[in-house]
Amino acid sequence: MLIYTSCVAFEKTKMNLTELLEKVNSKKTFFEFVAALKKDKEDEDNKEKVNPTSPYSSGVNGWENETIPDFLDSIHAYGQDNEDIDLDWKSFALLLYSGKFYE
Repeated sequence: MLIYTSCVAFEKTKMNLTELLEKVNSKKTFFEFVAALKKDKEDEDNKEKVNPTSPYSSGVNGWENETIPDFLDSIHAYGQDNEDIDLDWKSFALLLYSGKFYE
């Protein structure tokens, strides 16, 4: 799914989320990806309001998880199923935790 991002590095550029994911190599590009992911979900939510897809398939932009618990469950399952993930686990946990309270 192609999206428009407001991120400085990708401003006014159509980028595929997979392409953005491949470009993540720093804190800056990580948060640019997070912003693009959020915009993609918001775009899907807006499209679904106008023309809903079947409840038995993914959304128009490919989102399978509509709720935060489902989203976190998928992150957990993916992490458990993929041994090759290498990152600073505590920092990533803190980022996820901050979604609970940070405004």
